[in-house]
Amino acid sequence: MCQLFALTSPQPISPDFSLRGFFQRGGNTGEHADGWGLALFHSGETKIHTHVTAAHSCSTAREILHAKPRATTVLAHIRKATAGAISTVNTHPFMRELWGESWLFAHNGDLKEFYPELNGCFQPLGQTDSERAFCLLCTELEARFPSKPAVNELAEFLQERSAEIAKFGTFNFLLSNGNLLFAHCTTELYWTCRKPPFGKIQLVDVDFSIDLAEINRAEEQMFVIATKPLTRGEPWSPMGRGELRVFQNGDMIIGLLPTPSTPAASLDWNRGWQSQQIVIS
Repeated sequence: MCQLFALTSPQPISPDFSLRGFFQRGGNTGEHADGWGLALFHSGETKIHTHVTAAHSCSTAREILHAKPRATTVLAHIRKATAGAISTVNTHPFMRELWGESWLFAHNGDLKEFYPELNGCFQPLGQTDSERAFCLLCTELEARFPSKPAVNELAEFLQERSAEIAKFGTFNFLLSNGNLLFAHCTTELYWTCRKPPFGKIQLVDVDFSIDLAEINRAEEQMFVIATKPLTRGEPWSPMGRGELRVFQNGDMIIGLLPTPSTPAASLDWNRGWQSQQIVIS
């Protein structure tokens, strides 16, 4: 399957350090060599890169890391194709217009025999189960909310619908309009908060480390989300099955546990993770 990455910060920052490790999993330390995508949100603008080459050996990926572009929200995806051809049309993140805004979506997992009935303007351009799921969510969101709802309503609706979609398989995803960032987990997704006092951290996938105190101002804070922890030297908290979290401008504003309909065994398992009794560092 694929892997996900996101970053959110109140100030524009460069994600090059974390991406340096994440891109290594695109064909070097990981088998996700069937393309990669990157979305950078900054000052109301969105820049998207999608390529079908392996991220770790892609010249464009190296150029981006060297250029150190700055953004307040970042979405990235490395693909191991399980549905659909290796092509840019099947490369995440996918984008759709909803409520007059651009929303981007990246998915990790397989949805078996998932062919929902889609009506209206939200139709897939490629052949992936991921894009079909995104189109379904957009279709249902537009039908349920003719205008953009409050963030808590949006989060609750996404969690409810995601639980239904997850019945078809694995549905870990990231969804963002550049301001809000939603992260949903069914199997594996981690987050870490980088805030003062900053220290030295090292990438897991390559021999490279930095002292965050040397590159961040004392008041800065950011959250990083990834399928698997990217660094050593900082705590990574795992999300539980069915959990949905919402981030905004470098802060975590909502954390929703699974709904009561979730089997008790899953809830017990989730509470252990939610309470951060298990932390990877």
